[in-house]
Amino acid sequence: MTAAAPVFQDSSRPAFIEFAADRREPDAIARLRRAAFDRFETLGLPTRQQEAWRLTDLSALKAMTFQRPADALIDAGALPTLGLPAHRLAFVNGRFAPGLSHLREMPDRALIASLDQALLAYPQWIEPYLDRLPGLAQHPFTALNTAFWEDGAFVHLSRGTVVETPIHLIFHAAGGDSTVYPRLLLVLDEGAQATVVVEYQGTGRYLNAPVTEARLGDGAALHYHQIQQESPQAFHLGGIRLQQGRNSEANLHLLSVGGQLARTDLEALLDGEGASCTLNGLTLARDQQFSDVHVRVDHAQPHGSSQQRFKSVLDGKARTVFDGMIHVRPHAQKTDARQVSRNLLLSRQAQAHSNPRLEILADDVKCGHGSTTGFLDPDAEFYLRARGIPAAQARAILVHAFANDSLNSIRLTPLRERLARLLAADLALDIMEGE
Repeated sequence: MTAAAPVFQDSSRPAFIEFAADRREPDAIARLRRAAFDRFETLGLPTRQQEAWRLTDLSALKAMTFQRPADALIDAGALPTLGLPAHRLAFVNGRFAPGLSHLREMPDRALIASLDQALLAYPQWIEPYLDRLPGLAQHPFTALNTAFWEDGAFVHLSRGTVVETPIHLIFHAAGGDSTVYPRLLLVLDEGAQATVVVEYQGTGRYLNAPVTEARLGDGAALHYHQIQQESPQAFHLGGIRLQQGRNSEANLHLLSVGGQLARTDLEALLDGEGASCTLNGLTLARDQQFSDVHVRVDHAQPHGSSQQRFKSVLDGKARTVFDGMIHVRPHAQKTDARQVSRNLLLSRQAQAHSNPRLEILADDVKCGHGSTTGFLDPDAEFYLRARGIPAAQARAILVHAFANDSLNSIRLTPLRERLARLLAADLALDIMEGE
């Protein structure tokens, strides 16, 4: 388990052959891996000459040599909790950790399991869905994930199944210049409902390249929360694919506070009439952190609706990128789609790049987009100072009000309160450092 990882090596194909030879899995999955690695070799690593990556500087990542991670023991106290009963699956260095996991009683037609173990027991439930969703075809790290994933989470809810207890998925990386490729496969059949919380964290330096695939049947509902709180030395390059059926509902909350470089590419296909999708993102970046979010929402059927609300708070020399696309196909009449990007700069050296876009091919739609970037309102700060509030506290109140708005739509009260405390602590540190 100590061979050099293939990402930045000339010997990447031999490393892949060695990795694939150790796997015991159905031929269909083995073919997927080979096709994905071929795709990665064709794509190559991104460069800044490519439009989608021109603002993402991977030079620090490319200069490093990463290893396949070794097994590691993690104390249960180092892992986050939701503060309420939950189905919990924990993964350390990309591998299932049964001693840190706990599944509560669930409906008969629900399966929540390690993806690797489920593949051995129920391959017929996984092969039709794994790496089948459209989107991210030109994303090299998604291809690497498909080629090299070792384990991940599999959630399958049959028709009409409602899992009221939240599903908590924790991915911890133990550093050591390693690469981890977590894979999440979420399949909600017609009318199924689930709440999922995914947390990425770790210590030391590593590359985490996760992929989430979520397929929602007609009338299904998914509340998905992703908390990226990687080590300050880590690189996070993830992808999310989402496909929705008729009258389905998807609510995605994406919080990014960690990593020296963090990027998420998300592609959502609203492939059923009346499907609705809400994407709510918040990024906190300081020092020389870089955070990048690329979103494409594809309205393929009539009467669909989507809302994108992304905010970032930047301090020091931090940089953020938001690149959002709303695409409405000719047949997707009566679409209602909105996209907003708001950025708050706490330092003159911070930079926020925002690129909201529309591609409208239908003629009976309501679509709009907007972006704002600026500093704290001096009048609002003066108003608080005039009432005896110290300068640092006044700034903290205004910044917290700006950022906390993104948390208010999270329905899980204990999670919302924990993230609010994290937000307050992070922003208080930023304010103190800025004084």
